[in-house]
Amino acid sequence: MLESYFKLDHTLRRLRAEPTGRHMDDFAKTLHTKGYGVWAAQAYLRAAAHLGIWMKQQGLSVMKLDDQVIGEFARHLPSCRCLGKNRGIYDDAVIGARHFLNHLRDIGVAPASAPLEKPPLPTIIDGFERWMRQHRGVSESTLTTYRLILTKLLGAVGEIPGNYNAHVLRRGVEMQTSRCGRSWAKLVITTIRMFLRYLVVYNLCDSKLVDALPTIAHWKRASCPDYLSKQEVEKLVVACNPVTAEGARDRAVLLLLVRLGLRAGDIVHLRHADIDWENGALQLTGKGRRQSALPLPQDVGDAILNYVEHWRPDVRDEHVFLRVNAPFVPLAGSSAVSSLVRRAARRAGLSARRIGAHILRHTAASLMLREGASLQTISHVLRHQSLDTTVIYAKVDVEMLSEIAQPWPEEVQSC
Repeated sequence: MLESYFKLDHTLRRLRAEPTGRHMDDFAKTLHTKGYGVWAAQAYLRAAAHLGIWMKQQGLSVMKLDDQVIGEFARHLPSCRCLGKNRGIYDDAVIGARHFLNHLRDIGVAPASAPLEKPPLPTIIDGFERWMRQHRGVSESTLTTYRLILTKLLGAVGEIPGNYNAHVLRRGVEMQTSRCGRSWAKLVITTIRMFLRYLVVYNLCDSKLVDALPTIAHWKRASCPDYLSKQEVEKLVVACNPVTAEGARDRAVLLLLVRLGLRAGDIVHLRHADIDWENGALQLTGKGRRQSALPLPQDVGDAILNYVEHWRPDVRDEHVFLRVNAPFVPLAGSSAVSSLVRRAARRAGLSARRIGAHILRHTAASLMLREGASLQTISHVLRHQSLDTTVIYAKVDVEMLSEIAQPWPEEVQSC
């Protein structure tokens, strides 16, 4: 496989020299499978060979290769004389060495990396998380946020629920919210109130403590959701070139967001098995592990099909949407989807700071409303658990509201 990247005999001999040489052809094959381009693969192969030369000088075998050895190799680079005039100093040296180490770990030659030791969770938080998974279907990313808040709370109020009272809990909340914004303060209080409900269910604290922390004042439907106009949506979609890998993927993602109001997490977790091509439907798992089926519009289906058939990397992965550049792995969380949307906004000449994945969800609702869809239908498409959540979108149809708005009464003239 090395001959696909290098032609000179002396280069091939150097790459296949011990102690790393016997694994270089397999490493080259792995880089090719993961989709790395020629230049990147050549740089990583040279780095692995350089690592082997240095390890031989140090009397190290491949079996001893680990993160600590890679660190020592990196410190060696500034004064390197291994490769003559090049001195082995190039940007991809350490990156390539780490890729080679990961390859050796995957095939069982190098020892697996030692897992990071995490401090054990307090028993009470561990029980709370199990309860949330079982009864609420909360995602791991949400639990990570809850864990941060509750760990700080227990540091302030202790781990014995029987000692809690309203004064102690409020003091614990104030320590986390005194210097933060309204949205974080609301999240802290919501998390702790949920934690108190768990304690009450298992009779670990006084049931009255659930009401010891008042929620932050919030007036329902006081604000108007931000959304894009139909013209802005067209600019956003047109900005994605469907005859390139990135453009085809981004176009399919944007249409899913703006036609069906999918959440960023839905895009990340969408799998091939979730698309029912025969019946033109999507099977989705939303909040609380609720299963939903949505119709697949023609333009959305065409965009997904164009990406999957012509531009999606040919790798075995159940996820529909992958990274454009190697390694070809699923998108790294909801933030990757929002970044994708913002890049498309910049290409379209729109305000990228204003636009994100969730605004396209609001846009989907507003477009459906303007086309005559009922709030019940919109609630079903957005998978809202309550129609009250959907009612706020009634405020975005300004033309309809202007027809029923009453004129401002003129000032009564005194006689």
